[in-house]
Amino acid sequence: MADMNALFGMGNPPASRFQNTPTPDSPHADDEVTAPDGGYTDEELLALWNDVIRPQSFTERWVFERQWMRNIYYVLGRQWIEYQSRYGGWRDKRMAQWIPRPVTNKCKETVQAIRAMFTAIKLGVNVRPNGASPENVSAAATADELAPVLHEVHEMNANISEFDFWLIVTGNAFLYTFVDYDIKHGVDIITIEQCANPECGELTRSDKLVGPMPVCPKCGGNEFQDAVNPETGEPIQERKPKGKPMTVALSPLELAFPNSYPRFSELPYVVRQRWRTKRYYQEHPILKALVNQIVWQKAPSDQSLNLFKSLASHNDLGLSPTYLAEGSGSQDQEDGVPEYEVQMKPCTTYPQGLVFRVIGDKPGIIVHLEDTEAIPGPLPYTDAEGNPLFTFAHAAYEHVGGRVLGSGPLDLIIQKQDQLNQLDSMILLIIQRMSNPVWLEPKGMEVERLTGMPGLVIKYDWRISGGQAKPERIEGIGPHQSLFAIREQYLKDIEELAGTFDIIKGAKPTGVEAFSALQLLVERSQSRFSGTFQ
Repeated sequence: MADMNALFGMGNPPASRFQNTPTPDSPHADDEVTAPDGGYTDEELLALWNDVIRPQSFTERWVFERQWMRNIYYVLGRQWIEYQSRYGGWRDKRMAQWIPRPVTNKCKETVQAIRAMFTAIKLGVNVRPNGASPENVSAAATADELAPVLHEVHEMNANISEFDFWLIVTGNAFLYTFVDYDIKHGVDIITIEQCANPECGELTRSDKLVGPMPVCPKCGGNEFQDAVNPETGEPIQERKPKGKPMTVALSPLELAFPNSYPRFSELPYVVRQRWRTKRYYQEHPILKALVNQIVWQKAPSDQSLNLFKSLASHNDLGLSPTYLAEGSGSQDQEDGVPEYEVQMKPCTTYPQGLVFRVIGDKPGIIVHLEDTEAIPGPLPYTDAEGNPLFTFAHAAYEHVGGRVLGSGPLDLIIQKQDQLNQLDSMILLIIQRMSNPVWLEPKGMEVERLTGMPGLVIKYDWRISGGQAKPERIEGIGPHQSLFAIREQYLKDIEELAGTFDIIKGAKPTGVEAFSALQLLVERSQSRFSGTFQ
């Protein structure tokens, strides 16, 4: 893949301007806002999305999606499945109804064991000053004291728990820190001020008038009065969603990027995809103006987003309404539309980076939230020196050289899990067909019915064959002991492949009593997780 800096730096385009999304409450619904970095029109952003970013981010993702969904299905107990390329997904195996399909869910047990080990590790920070000046020491001390508060504000306990699930099941997980301007966090009422100069009368939002002596951006005056609607006589106000600092754990099904880069730090951009319901847009104070322009859908057309959305309908039995009844599922779902948020690192064309959102599939609609979220625009967060911050972090359970995406512990045990399930099915078949005792009834005995009930009286003709041919009970033959030995070997192989030995699960090995010996076993059992801990 070509260098993205060279791709986007082939000359600066002519300056253009973005159009504000009109809202009924905005006094500047028809005004134009100059876009950052020279200003790209909606057509140019859509061309960048449809021609460059989307093809590079979603091509060949099905190879990994197939693996991730298989692991998720196995954890949920749906393990008798096979991949059918004709339908592009996993389907239940077609087998005779009389064949048992037992599931000894060692995959979920493995996830629980490793997840419990990760939860026992208490993450924390130790902020140190990067200099001897009083400012650095004071800033470090303040940040160190605020760390527990920020931990609670960002709900890190719940986020790390979800992060651990995706890390173990798919081998990859992401953390994204940002300020969420969702309407569910409430709104701020912003008054509109009008310049008192009768020759000017410029309308300005009160949050734009800063400083001890704010001035009018048009005439430079410093006297203002509340703007009043001439028709109703009421003050003109705007509603602005409140921002809440958040950190969310993202699965690899929610974050897309080019797979041709060997390291996450080298990625030029990432695409966060979400499914937004129609209700979300109807209740948004700004985006509700786009409700009639959006083409609503019942389900996402993108494979990753569709798979992620379908997980809500799967229970722990591995069942989904789409597999229980024909025609159920999508008909009763609420209308929605996919939303793609592109965050691009600084490059030649965008020295401060770029953030923009696209609603729907081709061609899509560019979201304009300049006043509330500064979208589209440069990366919204910077460090103390003003350098843009890319607030995504990636962790791989087991790093695989040459690619960003890592592998997980379930990838090693899926084959053994299948062998275990097949062996259990064979044992059940042997028990059903060979282990139950049967009756041997010679011909001509005229026995009416052999039910096997206690106290059963069997009448037969003793004169046949001189009384030698009487009904006999033949004992069944149970499964051979070698089958159980093989089963124990499968279980041991799964424990060794996943690294979830008895000591991690809390079981004391036989013959080990000393605490120092147990501690040594714990350290040795956790040594294979050192890369993941880092």
